[in-house]
Amino acid sequence: MQAWIDTWGKDPKIQLIDLGGRAHPLEHVYITQAWLKRIIPVKTLCLAGIGCASVSTPRAEYNDLSALVSLTGGVKELYGAISGLAWQQFYLPDILQHSEAEQNILGLVTQPVLRLCQQNIEPAYAAQAQCFEDYLAQLGSNTRLAYFNRRKNLAMQGEVHFQNYPIEGFDKAFALLNFFHCKRWGRPCYSPDSQKFMKIFCERLIVQGGNFILQSMHINGEAVSIIFDVTWQSTRYNFQSGYQENKYPKIALGALHMGYAIEQAIVNQQVYDFMAGTGKNSDYKKRIATRTQLISSHAIERSYLKALRSLQGYLNRRPV
Repeated sequence: MQAWIDTWGKDPKIQLIDLGGRAHPLEHVYITQAWLKRIIPVKTLCLAGIGCASVSTPRAEYNDLSALVSLTGGVKELYGAISGLAWQQFYLPDILQHSEAEQNILGLVTQPVLRLCQQNIEPAYAAQAQCFEDYLAQLGSNTRLAYFNRRKNLAMQGEVHFQNYPIEGFDKAFALLNFFHCKRWGRPCYSPDSQKFMKIFCERLIVQGGNFILQSMHINGEAVSIIFDVTWQSTRYNFQSGYQENKYPKIALGALHMGYAIEQAIVNQQVYDFMAGTGKNSDYKKRIATRTQLISSHAIERSYLKALRSLQGYLNRRPV
């Protein structure tokens, strides 16, 4: 959170607010301008660390209110702290369903002036097993082939080499990641500000006992794939990956590289969390996951926005 504040806290598009006045990063929120239907201006309250509207920052998942609720003294006290701020919606994306965070949201909307709008539900996938052989046994034959069994085919193309980048190599690694993303998606993965944020975040993560894996895979000295993961406690999170498409017949370089990462995590007794999102052509994470959790995005609405939503709901229910 502090890394996010240090990167975007002075962005002119946001008003950063320290609710407790104690410079604690987990007590920071911000207000920015969003647009409903690209017409109606909506002042939006967000937790620091979450991108919203024109504030384009890396996606934050498994967001949580518990620290903010605890620091402010409770759900009622949190409502008191934000009620005097100038906002029409409190945007709360990617909250794990049936979690304490979701219960805190439900506690907030008991206030009669508020209305809860659920905007999106999305699966988040992870792989977990007691041993690597157990994990492989749970996969379909085509999935095992694509992610693990074609390693021999890859070795036939030449010498396979892996390179792990230190903090000092972030610029080079992110240039490679952006290169692959531009070829596949038509746009870079991380902006200069996002790269700066990730570097600060990883530096501080190491101090707190976590780590990162920024690794490229090479064939005969040529970089063909890169993966960016973060480890914290017993979980390895897959943040991003990029690879050359259609380099070799019947070899999916990104899948094979991820297969190596999954194996390493399971051998290290870690959960490999793929996070939310789907691939360009298929929901590939579903095929390699052993666990699925739902995350949902919410907006707590008030003022004229609440009235507009209520009117919209009424009109949608009216018989024709």
